[in-house]
Amino acid sequence: MNVTTEDSFDEDSLHFILLSILDISAILANLLLITAIIQSTPSVLRNYSVILLFMATVDCNAALMSVLSTTIVENIDGLVVYYHIGPCRLIHEQLCNSALTIHIESIGEACVLMLISFSYRLFSFPSTLSNSKRVDSRFRLLSICLLATIPAVIATVTLMSAAQSLPSLFEHPQLSGKYLQAFNISASPIWSSDNLLTRISFGYIMFLYLTASPILFILRRKLLAKIRSLTDHNGFVQTSSSDKYRHQMILRSLTIQMFLPLSFSISFVFWILDYFEIYRLKTFQRAIMPASSIFTLISPLIILYYLPPYRKFCRRLFSKEVETNVVQSIGSSVVGTNK
Repeated sequence: MNVTTEDSFDEDSLHFILLSILDISAILANLLLITAIIQSTPSVLRNYSVILLFMATVDCNAALMSVLSTTIVENIDGLVVYYHIGPCRLIHEQLCNSALTIHIESIGEACVLMLISFSYRLFSFPSTLSNSKRVDSRFRLLSICLLATIPAVIATVTLMSAAQSLPSLFEHPQLSGKYLQAFNISASPIWSSDNLLTRISFGYIMFLYLTASPILFILRRKLLAKIRSLTDHNGFVQTSSSDKYRHQMILRSLTIQMFLPLSFSISFVFWILDYFEIYRLKTFQRAIMPASSIFTLISPLIILYYLPPYRKFCRRLFSKEVETNVVQSIGSSVVGTNK
């Protein structure tokens, strides 16, 4: 690639600004969701809120790690190269490497938590929604979420230990003077043990990205059938309209979330085209990381909008701020007039 230093600087600056806007917005959105969950979760959503809280925490962590590293992907000489232009460079190179690895695995963990969320709504769907039938399963759900992080932790440690910083990479103009880490996922033949742990770690993430949406689609169809079963064959509602409305709102939230992993599938296609040199374009390379930032931003916004208790919390929060600003402006005007 023939890229001048000035052009690279301009592109890196734009990339940094775009990712920073997305990641900081994602952090704020997830913090808002965490606050809403803690302060406004009704008893009927108490169990489900454990999963939502875990998802918001993982998404917030992923966005924080992304804004720290602000990474760009390059495929050079069969290596997957990540170079960092974020504030982690001001602290230590190892922080950049750790932040990127944690970000990658956090996104994979977010996909796993979405699968848990769909599965919980499906398999805990009661035949009756009366209060007497509700069981406090928060500890069980928390245990499941914690157990689901084990593969991500293992993959994180593996990738951290597999990262390389090869002097020959700095001969490429776009990598000169960069903080970078490289992963070798090549093997000849493919079934050999060369770079096996690295390939397994990357394969685990790619598997989640590519299979999450199809699995979520199947779970959604089954959940929709159960919600429809709330109305019997004679058209009579078997439970209260408020309970059915709540489940429909949750289903709408899950339906939109179901398509979020597709953004990674598109990015994966971009990466495949570039890695195997089928079609190389810088835009494809730079589109990979923003896709994960979009995921961590859209996911909490969906939950805040589609779940009524959290939507009401946001309305109350922002209406109070508006009222406070109006009162302060009126007070300032009165003081100015008296003077």
